[in-house]
Amino acid sequence: MPPRKRKAPAPPRRPPSRLEYQARLDGAWYSVRLVLQGGSLRVMYEDFPEETDEWYDPGSADLASPRGVAALRARFRPASPTLDDARCGDLRPGQRLCVFCDISDLDRKYYDAVLDSVKRAPHDTVDGEERCACRFKVQWTEGPRRGGWAEVGIDDVTCVQDSSPVHNPVLTEFLDSVTKSFGSGDATAASQATGVTSAPGGGEGRPAPSLCRFSFSLASSSMFVMF
Repeated sequence: MPPRKRKAPAPPRRPPSRLEYQARLDGAWYSVRLVLQGGSLRVMYEDFPEETDEWYDPGSADLASPRGVAALRARFRPASPTLDDARCGDLRPGQRLCVFCDISDLDRKYYDAVLDSVKRAPHDTVDGEERCACRFKVQWTEGPRRGGWAEVGIDDVTCVQDSSPVHNPVLTEFLDSVTKSFGSGDATAASQATGVTSAPGGGEGRPAPSLCRFSFSLASSSMFVMF
């Protein structure tokens, strides 16, 4: 076997995405970044090739009404942080989670589920850090196993931030440009429906404190090309 070539130094790690998007193709949740190009919204999936990016044209039929704008907004939410090992006891039945769904070896995605119960287990200590060994029984509310049950470990669980608004200046600018094409009444309704705000100074804002630690990405799963 020929010797492996030396890899170039890795580029500096970018900060984790603070935004998740529910893909149109499979309904799974992915970490994304947004950019405006030629007036269109480009949704770029973290750790996926650009061929999988999704595009939204402000003049498309899907965005021709306040309902369409609200539907697009509902596809975005703040990133779901992973559960902190030391705080698994803070979870309560009925809590909404985003959970890793091992559909197959080549089809691994995240879908929303509701916590049913926690099977407690003594925690381990590895390299001085507490490691949760509990098991979490969840019921899927989305995806191909919707309505079914699963028992998962802490590494498969992320916490949906239901009460946190979406702070993303790119999304806000795009939705504002779309609603300007509506009549004054429709524009007001669409603006209220989107619920997207920019943080002071134009930043993305800071997620509210939670019992979770921040997850770098949900995009460790596979996804088909969108075109």
